Amino acid sequence: MRLIDLTLLVVVAGGLGVQAADVAARAEPAGLATTIAALTAPRLAGRGSATAGERDAAALVAAWFAEAGLAPAGPDESGWFQAFALPGAAEGDSSLNVLGCVPGCGDLEDRWIVVGAHLDHLGRVDPRGKGVPAPGEYYPGAGDNASGVAVLRHVAVEAVATRQDPGARRSLLVCAFGAEEVGLLGSAWFAANPPVPPGQVDAMVNLDAVGKLGAGPLHVAGLETCPLLPDLIAAAAGDLPVRSQDPSLVRSDHASFLAHGIPALFLFTGAYPEMNSTADSLGAVDLDGLARVAEVAVRLVDGLRRASGRFTFVAPPESAPLLDAGNRQTWLGTVPDFEATSGSGYVVGDVIAGGPAALAGLRAGDVLRQLGGAEVAGLAGFTEALRRHDPGDIVEIRVERDGRLLGFFVTLGDRSQRPR
Repeated sequence: MRLIDLTLLVVVAGGLGVQAADVAARAEPAGLATTIAALTAPRLAGRGSATAGERDAAALVAAWFAEAGLAPAGPDESGWFQAFALPGAAEGDSSLNVLGCVPGCGDLEDRWIVVGAHLDHLGRVDPRGKGVPAPGEYYPGAGDNASGVAVLRHVAVEAVATRQDPGARRSLLVCAFGAEEVGLLGSAWFAANPPVPPGQVDAMVNLDAVGKLGAGPLHVAGLETCPLLPDLIAAAAGDLPVRSQDPSLVRSDHASFLAHGIPALFLFTGAYPEMNSTADSLGAVDLDGLARVAEVAVRLVDGLRRASGRFTFVAPPESAPLLDAGNRQTWLGTVPDFEATSGSGYVVGDVIAGGPAALAGLRAGDVLRQLGGAEVAGLAGFTEALRRHDPGDIVEIRVERDGRLLGFFVTLGDRSQRPR
């Protein structure tokens, strides 16, 4: 694939209804909505990995980075993109990461913080479709993950605006990753091929599915991967409640950095019913809550850049083994299809209205393949995996639906909540 030249970036942005004046979005609902509306526009057709829609989205993000004043940090001729091939893709077909940076200063300028969000989503309902899709014919991905890119854009703007502030601070890499939905491929490629020496990267912040804060809390995974992180997130969050989650149970781009021994935080706002559906549009996003997340992210990144301590990596613990019969109170809110669960996976026969599965967007007919990182083979395997967790835990559940493997964040419930 021929990469897009920087001179075309603003043209593409303008063609999607985003003018230069819109680029300096602040942590206000209207500015965040502008970013999300641009990324969920029908012209981008759901930003499927290695599609024209994903490439146009990458060009749009690069235009925003350039207008914000970031310096390009990619290896291609434009300086903004890092291309990588998808396994099994046609020859020359690539996905893209978009990379920009803000230089640090003082005795910390040779150290780096990475802040990232994935720009891709699931694309068209029918991948063979042509032209601009109508509503219902593509997955907009407003919460997953136009919301994260909107916050990333705000972090970039604020980092540039404060670069003349006094004091030593680390340099910042701002990354919009491609091909997250098909296996964290963009972040994995970046972590294996960083534009700076990997030993100089101190920590990473991942923004994924941050559009449904409501009354909170803000969920944060990875706090245990470095002793400095709990105090830094507490200072950044202020009076916003924070709930710590096990980073091994939720699958997103932070995992690519943990695998390389880099402390990483994952900010997200939990399960929401529209996830991985054609209803995940701008109207499904809590914009006021998203503005609060954006403000937390700015403070967190600034705190990471200025922290004077050493970022010692602590490998996250493995999931606890199943003891006795596990927690029998943990509840997902599904009814098995007993005639279909004899094969691989757990087939969902029905979901209980108002239960954890329904609230997260699972449907009857979904074939559950993984729960909290554990492979699921049939009803017995599902029961064992479920009992490893407690009510209130947030886990990622991977299901097969219409030939696609989809991931959902699910807040597990208690059996006492089950309708009588």
